[in-house]
Amino acid sequence: MPVIVLEKCTRCLKCVKDCPTSAITIETGTISDACIHCGHCVAICPEMAVRPDFGNVFLLQPSEVTSKEFRNLASGIRSCRSYLNKDVPDAVLLQLVENMKHYPSASNARPLQISIVRSKEKVKLLNDLTAEALLRMFTLLSSPLISLFIRLFVPSLKIDRIKHYKTLFTEKQKVNDSQICHHAPAVLLFHGEVSKTSMAEADANIWATYTSIYANTLGLGTCFNGFIVKVMGKGSKLNPQFKVPSNHQVYASLLVGYPKVKYRNETSRESPIVVLL
Repeated sequence: MPVIVLEKCTRCLKCVKDCPTSAITIETGTISDACIHCGHCVAICPEMAVRPDFGNVFLLQPSEVTSKEFRNLASGIRSCRSYLNKDVPDAVLLQLVENMKHYPSASNARPLQISIVRSKEKVKLLNDLTAEALLRMFTLLSSPLISLFIRLFVPSLKIDRIKHYKTLFTEKQKVNDSQICHHAPAVLLFHGEVSKTSMAEADANIWATYTSIYANTLGLGTCFNGFIVKVMGKGSKLNPQFKVPSNHQVYASLLVGYPKVKYRNETSRESPIVVLL
């Protein structure tokens, strides 16, 4: 629980007014169990009189990123599927993880763990096991009996597209031994407990998105990988091989490495549909 150092407190009440759960009693300097550990009280105190429940307090520096600069950064970030044969130093990988403490979560909790797959052997194993699982899935879905069931009851799955994709996937496997991981030097797995009430999936996508942006500022390229997420769900046989606890599932996966190519043009995409209420 955060701690209020009353000797430094000037009773400005900024923390009290900004607390989303009204957990602070400034007269006694106590914070109740209603606290959701959002950190607002620590962040807003001009005297640094509120100490966090973990770590230290540091004065924020003025942001040097303008809206124009951020737009330029965002428009230049593309999914990287071509990497240099160059390892990402452990210090840089840990820097990516260390910065996650600043990212928001959907549940005001920190339910995620990060597994970093970084040895060539382990990345290759992850690639191969994921490819094998996908092929089994495609084979099952395109079997005559299952295909008939899908056409009748789940037409949105578009079985013809699945069959076509299976054929393409199989052909590419013959000439590409890293069709899933694209020879990335590292893969970040964002995983958490399986729960009906947890928002771990939303948190994983938030953290992975922020990490992708931050990685770009370090000269790294990233690629979200939904195939790995698909096959490393609840109770997946792959999970123990990558130190994912039995009660966890992978909610997001991010390939990380130094890009082999550079993109020089901003490409246009259709903007989302906007509804003003």
